[in-house]
Amino acid sequence: MSTSIITTPSERKLGFRVLFLGMFAIGTGQTLFIAVLPPYARGLGLSTTEIGLIFSLSALGWMFMSPYWGRKSDFIGRKSIILLGLFIYSITTILMGFEFKLHNDGFIGLTSLFVLLIVTRAFFGFLGSGSHSASMAYVADRTTEKERSGVMALMGSAFAVSGIIGPALASQAILLGPLVPYFLFGSITGVIAILIWIFLPEKTKPSIPAKVHEVRLTAFDPRILTFVAMGFFISQTQAIVMQLIAMYLQDKFSYTVIEATFYTGRVLILMGVATFIVQFFIIRKISPTPGFLLRIGSIFSILALLAFIFSTNLYYMSFALAFYGIGGALMGPGLFTGVSLGVDKGEQGAAAGILVSAYAAGFVVNPLTGMKLFDISPDYPYFLGILLMFLCLVIAIMDKRLNKEVKYDDDMDHSGHAV
Repeated sequence: MSTSIITTPSERKLGFRVLFLGMFAIGTGQTLFIAVLPPYARGLGLSTTEIGLIFSLSALGWMFMSPYWGRKSDFIGRKSIILLGLFIYSITTILMGFEFKLHNDGFIGLTSLFVLLIVTRAFFGFLGSGSHSASMAYVADRTTEKERSGVMALMGSAFAVSGIIGPALASQAILLGPLVPYFLFGSITGVIAILIWIFLPEKTKPSIPAKVHEVRLTAFDPRILTFVAMGFFISQTQAIVMQLIAMYLQDKFSYTVIEATFYTGRVLILMGVATFIVQFFIIRKISPTPGFLLRIGSIFSILALLAFIFSTNLYYMSFALAFYGIGGALMGPGLFTGVSLGVDKGEQGAAAGILVSAYAAGFVVNPLTGMKLFDISPDYPYFLGILLMFLCLVIAIMDKRLNKEVKYDDDMDHSGHAV
């Protein structure tokens, strides 16, 4: 029998605010692995492919475990899964800083360092991959269809803010030492996890655990297959852009490790500003359909990548990636809103987990695609990204379901509780 537990508007508002901080922590930490790790690791002697593998095994954990943690959050609640992910993220990030220090001090060799980095990131991928899917499900539990695109965009804007603050912090912290960012970002994530532990309200728990636990949603379910495919294409393109940007600038302009990290940070700041403006001031005000967001976002991404490839200096590249940030700002909320509206309330965590898994899959395959193409020519991976964005555009135009809304009772959450 269902039990109604009322969550007040002020409690929901507080919940979204602290959840915003959690998404900010994850996004800020990703700056570390975009701007700092690739040029530094290559300077130590790791190859482009080996650097890609450090990302990939972690992404493999995300791919396999995100659906599990999403379903688990349907069963035990969102907050515990969010906290697990954030605390694991904090610990593993700080641990990587210590591993680099052990190598620099001569206690371990390059091969041992490589193995430790892979294991540490994999530990995060397998145990800490539930934060994002549980957070999106938390939002879906507590929003109506009409407001969902806007609130999803608000959560996405946390990544945009982190894309502004993170690179700025990284570019300054690395001046104090190449390992300082690991300890800084790991500590920030730990503090935010504590704040979420204290302030994130979660009164509701599944009232019929056995029924919730029986959810067997898969990536091939026709209700979400379109979004899963686009999620994979988008993430593969993001992996190309984000994982290769520092090394791309390093090769194109003959930057040192410090210079490559510094200028990558500056490029990411501009991209973050563009993303934040779109998600915070535009999408959340108009709540457009998923189809509209995905079509326009695909077009922006295609044009931006073309401009990036043919840019001749850092300023043009920065503005090109700002346009790419606009594309991503549109497509992310489109995907998560579409998936949320396409499934039942008891499937929200599972659906979000599957979509996060599809995102992770793009990062898993990037060492076999983007990284290999980069070794042939730095421009080739970005041409692959253009092709993938074109496929997204075709799907977004052809699939008419993207303009439909699934109707259900707006005053009940996934577990049958009033929210």
